Amino acid sequence: MASPAVWAQEETGLPSVPEGGTLQSAIEAWQMGEYKTARALAEPLAELGDPDAQYLLALMYHNGLGGERDRNGARELYVTAAMAGHASAQYTLGELAFNGEGVEQDFYVAAGWYAKAAQANHGQALVRMCYMYTEGIGVPKDANRAVEQCERAAEMGEAAGQYHLGLLYLTGTGKSQSYQEAAVWFEKAANQGDGDSQYNLALILEGGLSGKADPERAVYWMRKAAEQGVLPALTSMGLLAYNGRGMAPSANEAADWFERAAEAGDAEGQFLFAIALAEATGRERDLDRALYWAERSLASSTSEPEEIRAERQGLISQLGELVAEADGGVAPSLQPIAQNEAAEAEATKVLPVPTLKPRSSPQPQTLAQAEPEQTAEVTKPKSRKKRALRD
Repeated sequence: MASPAVWAQEETGLPSVPEGGTLQSAIEAWQMGEYKTARALAEPLAELGDPDAQYLLALMYHNGLGGERDRNGARELYVTAAMAGHASAQYTLGELAFNGEGVEQDFYVAAGWYAKAAQANHGQALVRMCYMYTEGIGVPKDANRAVEQCERAAEMGEAAGQYHLGLLYLTGTGKSQSYQEAAVWFEKAANQGDGDSQYNLALILEGGLSGKADPERAVYWMRKAAEQGVLPALTSMGLLAYNGRGMAPSANEAADWFERAAEAGDAEGQFLFAIALAEATGRERDLDRALYWAERSLASSTSEPEEIRAERQGLISQLGELVAEADGGVAPSLQPIAQNEAAEAEATKVLPVPTLKPRSSPQPQTLAQAEPEQTAEVTKPKSRKKRALRD
C-alpha cells in the first residue's frame, strides 16, 4: 500500500510515486489535465483500498474533474483515506469542518482532523493548529503549543508556518517580542513568494524596527508585495515614490500606485488618489474624478476609526465646494499630499498589532502541493488598510 503522505514533487514537475505505487498513470493524466482518464484509472484502485487513489479520486469528485461533481462521494472517500492515515485527507476534512463546507461548521471536529494530520508533519495542518491554539478555537488557547506547531511547520520550510512564526515574535505570543526574529522568519517566507511576509518585512526595514532603517531593501520587498496585489503595499509604494524614500521621488509613479490601490479597493489608496487628482499630482487636475474617489474612500471606510472617516468626509465636502465653484471664481486649494496628515502617518507607520488568522482556506488540499490552478478553490480574504496579518 502507498504511503499516507502526499507524493513529493520532482524537478520534472510530476509527482513521484512511492516505491511499488500503482498510480503513476493516473497521476500523470491528472497533471496533464486529462481528468476523465485520471478518474477512470483511479477508481478501481480506490475500490481496492489504496488511500492515495481514494484521495486523488476525492479531489476529482470534489471539483467535478473528469465527470460530475459529487461532494458527498468526495467526503466519503476523504474519510476512508483519512481513517487509513492519509494526512492530506485528514487535513481536507479539517478544512471542510472549519469552513462548514458540505457539513455543519464545527471547530472541534476540524481541530481533531488537523491534529491527526499534524502528527504526520503535514505543514498546513501544523499552521492551522498554530492558529487555533493561538486563538483558542476548537482547542484551549495555549501560546506554547501554538509556538510548537508553528516552529515545526516553519522548520519544514512551510512558508505559512514561517509567516505565522514571524507573527508570534512580532506580538510576543509564546515568545519574547522581537522585531529581529520576526524579520528573520518573514524574510524566509518572503523569499518563497509570500506577499504578506514581503509587506511586513518591508515595514520593518523601512521603519528601522530591527536595526538601522534600510529604505532601499524596504522598497524592494514592498514592490514585491505590491506586484502580488497586497493592497496596503500598493498604497505604501505610492507614498514611498512620492516622498522619494528608498527610491527616486516621482509624482507620476506615486499617482500610478495610488490609482492601482484605489481600483483594487484600498480605502487609503482611494483617498490619496482623490487628493492626487485634486492637486494635479502626477495627473491632470480632475475634480469630478477626485470627488468620485473620495466618496468611494468613505464608503470603503466603514470599519475605520471615526477620526479617519471624518477626515474623508471633510475631503468630500471640500471637493464638493470646488466642483460647485469650478465655473467661476478662485477656488480654495486643497492641502498638498506632502502635508496631508493621513499620508504622513501612512508614510511613517509602524506595524499594527495583528490579529492572527488564516488568510485562505484551500478547498480541498492540493495534490502533491501542485494541484493545477483551475482546480484550486481558494477563498482570498479581503485586505484592510491596517492589516489583520494573515497566514
